[in-house]
This record gives sequence, structure tokens and C-alpha cells, in this order.
Amino acid sequence: MKLRVICAIGGIFLLAANIYSLLNNIFWLGILSHIGFYMLTFFLFFSKRKFYTIFYYSFLVLTFLSYGLRIFSEYWFFNELSLLLQAISYLALIMEATKHFKVKHASSFMLVYFFSVIGLNTYLILLHIFEMKSYISSNGTFIVYAFYYLNLGALGIVAFVYYLNSYSRKSMFFITLVITLIFADILRDMGVFYFKDISVEICESIIRIGSALFLTLFFITKEKRLHLSNLI
Repeated sequence: MKLRVICAIGGIFLLAANIYSLLNNIFWLGILSHIGFYMLTFFLFFSKRKFYTIFYYSFLVLTFLSYGLRIFSEYWFFNELSLLLQAISYLALIMEATKHFKVKHASSFMLVYFFSVIGLNTYLILLHIFEMKSYISSNGTFIVYAFYYLNLGALGIVAFVYYLNSYSRKSMFFITLVITLIFADILRDMGVFYFKDISVEICESIIRIGSALFLTLFFITKEKRLHLSNLI
């Protein structure tokens, strides 16, 4: 049986296990299914492992540790440590992305557009952080959340700059990866700080699962600028 068929069957099984864990509140099974998807994409493209850089392995290790600590999130400060490790893992993605783009000369219009988008997103992130403060009693927890979202915001800015300056297939995988991470975190916070809804949890989980695929595709794809014909 071909590797892709095995991975496809494994992916369906893990997706079913993940949805089952959400419907039946089996938290540890959901965590293991997410880790399983990262391992699945790792082995799916194992033939291209020469493109797996130190930043790829760093992100995976930190993400696995972060997910592992979530199993014990009700004890001590494991939930905060989990968020901290995940925030640090984003630095690995930022460092990998900055290796592939070069800042080019831009028109005045593009500069205004660029700084407007960054300014708006920075404002929204800070607004979200300070809104969360009313739901968080511990200053230490608030600092961890603030650090997490500032790193996530920086990741978004890097993805935006990378895409505008590169316009390659690799940059498209990267910005898609970042968008999935951001949307998954927005849906997660809806359940943590506002209201819990099973449909929202399932959507968040599926989006986060997709990030595992885009992560690996980003690392194994060569940097090559796209032409219009590549998009048709």
C-alpha cells in the first residue's frame, strides 16, 4: 500500500478521533490526535526530509511539549507553560521565514497601505489583549497571554511582508499557515473567555489540524516566484 494511502486512512482516523473527543469531552484524545496529525505530515513528506530545517524540528518539539502540558492544564501553571512554549515556537517560524525574503523598494502608496495594515492589526491585537484582562485574574497569566499574542502578531506581520516581497508558492503556504493559526486561536478564545459551542470547537480543531499540513508544505517547498500562469 502506498504511503499516501496509508496517511490518508490515518488522517481520516485521526479526524474521527478528534471529533469524537470533542463530542464526548475526552480532552487527552483530542491532544493526541493533534500531535498525530503533525507526525502524519512529517512522515508523508519524509522523502523530502532534507528540507526539514532546525527551525522545523524546533517548532515540532515545542508544539509537542505544549500539547503535552495541556493534558495537565488544570494543575499548577501547566496551561501558562503550554502557551509560553507555543509562543516561543512561533519564533522558529519567524526566523525561518525571514531567511527567504528581501525587503525591496516600494512605492509611497504601498508603504502607506503596509503601515496601515500593520497599525490596524496591532491595534486589534492590543484591544483583544486588554479585553482578555477582565477575564484573567492572575497578572502572571495575563503576561503570558500578552506575550503569546504579541508573538502571534509578529508572526502575522512577517507573513504579510514575506508574501508581498516574495509572491512565491512557499510564501503562500506560509501566510496560509499563519492565517490558520490566527483563526484557530480566535475560535479557541471564544470558548475560553466568552461561550463554548461544540460547532465552534470542531471548526477550531479542523482549522488547527490543517496548519500541520501547511507547516510541512512550507518547509519542503522551494523558494520560487510565481507567475500569473501558475495561479490559473
